[in-house]
Amino acid sequence: MEEVIITADIHLLPDDKHPINQNFYHFLQSKASKAKVLYLIGDTFEMWVGDDICIPEYQTVIQLFKKLTDNGLKIYLMYGNRDFLMGKKFWQATGIIKLEQPCQLELEGTKVILLHGDQLCTDDKHYQMMRKWFRNPIIQLLFLQLPKNKRIQIGQKMRKQSKQASANKTNQIMDVNQKAVEQVYQQYPESEHLIHGHTHQPDLHQFNLDGNQKKRWVVGDWRPKAEYIEIKNQVINFKSYKPD
Repeated sequence: MEEVIITADIHLLPDDKHPINQNFYHFLQSKASKAKVLYLIGDTFEMWVGDDICIPEYQTVIQLFKKLTDNGLKIYLMYGNRDFLMGKKFWQATGIIKLEQPCQLELEGTKVILLHGDQLCTDDKHYQMMRKWFRNPIIQLLFLQLPKNKRIQIGQKMRKQSKQASANKTNQIMDVNQKAVEQVYQQYPESEHLIHGHTHQPDLHQFNLDGNQKKRWVVGDWRPKAEYIEIKNQVINFKSYKPD
Protein backbone atom coordinates (compact mmCIF):
# COMPACT_ATOMS: atom_id res chain seq x y z
CA MET A 1 0.00 0.00 0.00
CA GLU A 2 1.31 3.42 -0.92
CA GLU A 3 1.98 5.77 1.96
CA VAL A 4 0.81 9.28 2.78
CA ILE A 5 3.69 11.72 3.25
CA ILE A 6 3.48 14.91 5.33
CA THR A 7 6.33 17.38 5.54
CA ALA A 8 6.89 21.03 6.47
CA ASP A 9 9.47 23.77 6.86
CA ILE A 10 11.64 22.93 3.89
CA HIS A 11 12.45 26.63 3.38
CA LEU A 12 13.54 26.33 -0.23
CA LEU A 13 15.80 29.10 -1.49
CA PRO A 14 16.03 30.56 -5.02
CA ASP A 15 19.31 28.67 -5.46
CA ASP A 16 19.19 25.30 -7.19
CA LYS A 17 22.64 24.39 -5.89
CA HIS A 18 21.71 24.85 -2.23
CA PRO A 19 21.91 21.48 -0.37
CA ILE A 20 18.33 21.76 0.90
CA ASN A 21 17.00 22.39 -2.60
CA GLN A 22 19.03 19.52 -4.00
CA ASN A 23 17.79 17.21 -1.26
CA PHE A 24 14.18 18.19 -1.82
CA TYR A 25 14.40 17.77 -5.60
CA HIS A 26 15.76 14.26 -5.06
CA PHE A 27 13.05 13.56 -2.49
CA LEU A 28 10.32 14.60 -4.93
CA GLN A 29 11.68 12.46 -7.74
CA SER A 30 12.25 9.36 -5.61
CA LYS A 31 10.28 9.03 -2.39
CA ALA A 32 7.39 11.42 -3.06
CA SER A 33 6.81 10.23 -6.63
CA LYS A 34 5.88 6.78 -5.29
CA ALA A 35 3.56 8.04 -2.56
CA LYS A 36 -0.22 7.99 -2.54
CA VAL A 37 -0.42 11.69 -1.63
CA LEU A 38 1.97 14.44 -0.47
CA TYR A 39 1.04 17.13 2.04
CA LEU A 40 3.25 20.22 2.39
CA ILE A 41 2.06 21.93 5.56
CA GLY A 42 3.74 25.31 5.47
CA ASP A 43 6.98 27.13 4.75
CA THR A 44 7.81 25.14 1.66
CA PHE A 45 9.60 28.31 0.55
CA GLU A 46 11.81 30.58 2.61
CA MET A 47 10.11 33.65 1.17
CA TRP A 48 7.31 34.30 -1.32
CA VAL A 49 6.72 37.93 -2.30
CA GLY A 50 4.44 37.39 -5.27
CA ASP A 51 3.92 34.88 -8.08
CA ASP A 52 5.44 37.26 -10.63
CA ILE A 53 8.75 37.25 -8.75
CA CYS A 54 8.93 33.80 -7.22
CA ILE A 55 7.62 31.51 -9.94
CA PRO A 56 10.63 32.39 -12.16
CA GLU A 57 12.99 32.18 -9.14
CA TYR A 58 11.78 28.69 -8.21
CA GLN A 59 11.30 27.40 -11.74
CA THR A 60 13.06 24.07 -11.08
CA VAL A 61 10.77 22.98 -8.26
CA ILE A 62 7.72 24.46 -10.00
CA GLN A 63 8.42 22.21 -12.98
CA LEU A 64 9.02 19.20 -10.72
CA PHE A 65 5.71 19.78 -8.96
CA LYS A 66 3.90 20.04 -12.31
CA LYS A 67 5.49 16.87 -13.63
CA LEU A 68 4.40 14.95 -10.52
CA THR A 69 0.85 16.27 -10.50
CA ASP A 70 0.51 15.64 -14.25
CA ASN A 71 1.59 12.04 -13.56
CA GLY A 72 -1.21 11.65 -11.02
CA LEU A 73 0.35 12.48 -7.66
CA LYS A 74 -1.98 14.49 -5.44
CA ILE A 75 -0.04 17.30 -3.75
CA TYR A 76 -1.71 19.53 -1.17
CA LEU A 77 -0.10 22.65 0.26
CA MET A 78 -1.05 25.02 3.05
CA TYR A 79 0.48 28.40 3.76
CA GLY A 80 3.21 28.86 6.33
CA ASN A 81 4.38 32.06 7.95
CA ARG A 82 7.00 32.59 5.23
CA ASP A 83 5.09 31.80 2.06
CA PHE A 84 1.47 32.88 2.46
CA LEU A 85 1.37 35.07 -0.67
CA MET A 86 1.18 32.32 -3.26
CA GLY A 87 -1.61 33.12 -5.69
CA LYS A 88 -3.62 31.70 -8.57
CA LYS A 89 -0.66 31.50 -10.94
CA PHE A 90 1.25 29.29 -8.49
CA TRP A 91 -1.58 26.75 -8.24
CA GLN A 92 -1.99 26.76 -12.01
CA ALA A 93 1.74 26.37 -12.68
CA THR A 94 2.18 23.45 -10.27
CA GLY A 95 -1.13 21.59 -10.22
CA ILE A 96 -0.94 21.67 -6.43
CA ILE A 97 -4.19 21.88 -4.46
CA LYS A 98 -4.54 24.61 -1.84
CA LEU A 99 -5.34 23.36 1.65
CA GLU A 100 -7.05 25.59 4.20
CA GLN A 101 -6.12 25.29 7.85
CA PRO A 102 -6.82 23.89 10.27
CA CYS A 103 -8.39 21.00 8.42
CA GLN A 104 -9.45 17.53 9.40
CA LEU A 105 -8.76 14.72 6.95
CA GLU A 106 -9.19 10.97 6.99
CA LEU A 107 -5.81 9.58 6.01
CA GLU A 108 -5.50 5.83 5.65
CA GLY A 109 -8.54 5.39 7.87
CA THR A 110 -7.21 7.71 10.56
CA LYS A 111 -8.72 11.13 11.27
CA VAL A 112 -5.94 13.71 11.41
CA ILE A 113 -5.91 17.48 11.94
CA LEU A 114 -3.35 19.36 9.85
CA LEU A 115 -2.12 22.94 10.28
CA HIS A 116 1.16 24.80 9.95
CA GLY A 117 1.42 25.53 13.66
CA ASP A 118 2.29 29.21 13.95
CA GLN A 119 -1.30 30.02 14.98
CA LEU A 120 -0.75 27.81 18.05
CA CYS A 121 2.12 29.96 19.35
CA THR A 122 -0.21 32.34 21.19
CA ASP A 123 2.31 33.22 23.92
CA ASP A 124 4.20 35.23 21.31
CA LYS A 125 1.86 38.23 21.37
CA HIS A 126 3.97 40.37 19.03
CA TYR A 127 4.15 37.65 16.39
CA GLN A 128 0.40 37.02 16.54
CA MET A 129 -0.28 40.71 16.11
CA MET A 130 1.98 40.84 13.05
CA ARG A 131 0.44 37.64 11.69
CA LYS A 132 -3.04 39.11 11.91
CA TRP A 133 -1.84 42.27 10.16
CA PHE A 134 -0.10 40.53 7.26
CA ARG A 135 -2.93 38.03 6.72
CA ASN A 136 -5.33 40.92 6.10
CA PRO A 137 -6.40 40.63 2.42
CA ILE A 138 -6.25 44.41 1.96
CA ILE A 139 -2.68 44.60 3.27
CA GLN A 140 -1.70 41.71 1.00
CA LEU A 141 -3.28 43.36 -2.03
CA LEU A 142 -1.47 46.64 -1.35
CA PHE A 143 1.84 44.81 -0.87
CA LEU A 144 1.51 42.88 -4.13
CA GLN A 145 0.96 46.15 -6.00
CA LEU A 146 4.38 47.45 -4.93
CA PRO A 147 7.28 47.35 -7.41
CA LYS A 148 9.21 44.07 -7.51
CA ASN A 149 12.42 45.48 -6.04
CA LYS A 150 10.50 47.05 -3.15
CA ARG A 151 8.76 43.78 -2.32
CA ILE A 152 12.08 41.94 -2.36
CA GLN A 153 13.64 44.54 -0.05
CA ILE A 154 10.73 44.32 2.38
CA GLY A 155 10.81 40.52 2.33
CA GLN A 156 14.53 40.39 3.04
CA LYS A 157 14.18 42.96 5.82
CA MET A 158 11.38 40.94 7.42
CA ARG A 159 13.45 37.75 7.28
CA LYS A 160 16.32 39.52 9.01
CA GLN A 161 14.06 41.03 11.67
CA SER A 162 12.41 37.66 12.27
CA LYS A 163 15.76 35.98 12.92
CA GLN A 164 16.82 38.76 15.28
CA ALA A 165 13.52 38.63 17.15
CA SER A 166 13.71 34.84 17.49
CA ALA A 167 17.20 35.08 18.97
CA ASN A 168 15.83 37.28 21.75
CA LYS A 169 12.82 35.10 22.62
CA THR A 170 12.69 32.05 24.87
CA ASN A 171 11.81 28.66 23.45
CA GLN A 172 8.73 28.64 25.64
CA ILE A 173 7.35 31.81 24.04
CA MET A 174 8.04 30.52 20.52
CA ASP A 175 6.58 27.07 21.19
CA VAL A 176 2.90 26.20 20.97
CA ASN A 177 0.47 26.99 23.76
CA GLN A 178 -1.26 23.92 25.19
CA LYS A 179 -4.58 25.74 25.55
CA ALA A 180 -4.47 26.71 21.87
CA VAL A 181 -3.83 23.06 20.98
CA GLU A 182 -6.81 21.95 23.06
CA GLN A 183 -9.04 24.54 21.38
CA VAL A 184 -8.23 23.02 17.99
CA TYR A 185 -9.09 19.55 19.29
CA GLN A 186 -12.37 20.90 20.60
CA GLN A 187 -13.25 21.94 17.04
CA TYR A 188 -12.53 18.39 15.86
CA PRO A 189 -13.19 16.16 18.90
CA GLU A 190 -13.29 12.93 16.87
CA SER A 191 -9.61 13.27 15.89
CA GLU A 192 -6.91 11.66 17.98
CA HIS A 193 -3.99 13.10 16.00
CA LEU A 194 -2.86 16.66 15.25
CA ILE A 195 0.14 17.19 12.96
CA HIS A 196 1.93 20.51 12.54
CA GLY A 197 5.33 22.05 11.81
CA HIS A 198 6.67 25.57 12.36
CA THR A 199 8.55 25.09 15.65
CA HIS A 200 11.34 22.92 14.14
CA GLN A 201 11.15 20.72 17.25
CA PRO A 202 10.15 17.25 16.04
CA ASP A 203 8.47 15.23 18.76
CA LEU A 204 5.35 13.33 19.75
CA HIS A 205 3.35 14.87 22.60
CA GLN A 206 0.61 12.80 24.26
CA PHE A 207 -1.99 14.04 26.71
CA ASN A 208 -5.52 13.42 27.94
CA LEU A 209 -8.37 15.75 26.99
CA ASP A 210 -11.87 15.20 28.34
CA GLY A 211 -11.06 11.58 28.99
CA ASN A 212 -9.64 10.92 25.51
CA GLN A 213 -6.04 10.27 24.53
CA LYS A 214 -4.67 12.87 22.12
CA LYS A 215 -1.41 12.91 20.15
CA ARG A 216 0.32 16.00 18.75
CA TRP A 217 2.97 15.23 16.14
CA VAL A 218 5.51 17.96 15.32
CA VAL A 219 7.20 17.56 11.94
CA GLY A 220 10.84 18.58 11.88
CA ASP A 221 12.39 20.95 9.36
CA TRP A 222 14.95 20.13 6.67
CA ARG A 223 18.01 21.41 8.52
CA PRO A 224 20.30 19.50 8.73
CA LYS A 225 18.37 16.40 7.62
CA ALA A 226 15.06 16.01 5.82
CA GLU A 227 12.23 15.16 8.21
CA TYR A 228 8.76 13.97 7.32
CA ILE A 229 5.85 11.91 8.64
CA GLU A 230 4.59 8.77 6.96
CA ILE A 231 1.13 7.27 7.39
CA LYS A 232 0.85 3.70 6.17
CA ASN A 233 -1.51 0.89 7.16
CA GLN A 234 -3.09 3.27 9.73
CA VAL A 235 0.28 3.71 11.48
CA ILE A 236 1.95 7.14 11.85
CA ASN A 237 5.75 7.27 11.99
CA PHE A 238 8.53 9.84 11.91
CA LYS A 239 10.93 9.39 9.03
CA SER A 240 14.16 10.94 7.79
CA TYR A 241 15.20 11.12 4.18
CA LYS A 242 18.71 10.76 2.85
CA PRO A 243 19.46 10.52 -0.88
CA ASP A 244 20.87 7.17 -1.99
